[in-house]
Amino acid sequence: MLFILFFSVSLAFSQTIIISQYTETNSGSSPKGIELWNPTTTDIDFSVTQLDIEQGTNGGTPSNVFSLNTGTLAAGEVLVVGTSDMDVSANCECCSYAEEPFQFNGDDALIIKLNGVITDVFGSPGSDPGSSWSGGGIETRNDNIQLQSGITTGDTDGWTDPSERFEFVAVGSDLTGFGAPTDGCPATTTCEITNFMITQEPACGDPPNDDASFFEVSFT
Repeated sequence: MLFILFFSVSLAFSQTIIISQYTETNSGSSPKGIELWNPTTTDIDFSVTQLDIEQGTNGGTPSNVFSLNTGTLAAGEVLVVGTSDMDVSANCECCSYAEEPFQFNGDDALIIKLNGVITDVFGSPGSDPGSSWSGGGIETRNDNIQLQSGITTGDTDGWTDPSERFEFVAVGSDLTGFGAPTDGCPATTTCEITNFMITQEPACGDPPNDDASFFEVSFT
């Protein structure tokens, strides 16, 4: 029992999910959404570790706007969550899509939680920057921005300068990059059988016959 509990807790803490891309357009318009990336080597089973997204509007207290408790996000793959015009799953190799009619604007913070634990924060919850957070030529209003290559962990404290983590991709209505992990899709693992051996033996004390046999298969 102790081993099972320890294993479950360790597995939960080894999993994380972070914002790898974000797009926002004018208030009341679309597309609006985010791409979430599993940067670990462990698949995430949302029926075990529920995903929640909270939104803090205009500096207000964050509240839940999206939950997912079914499905799996494989290691290295991405999940696009956003308005209906953001479904890119038909054109990507390692992504999935979940619809959420987001209404956030460039000055609204987002909090990502996995199994109730904060794994990433977008913006600075509790503060209203005006129309957007900006810095280093990067802005959270009317733009499509993506995580910089090499960043594989979330920022659980939040930030006021998006250029610390993100880089410009396109204007907000252009979904270039969504559905493709920053570091590319994970490599496909293949197994090649180079040797195949079948051994047939009779059951103990019985003469050889087809009914009293077993097959042993070995491969390397």
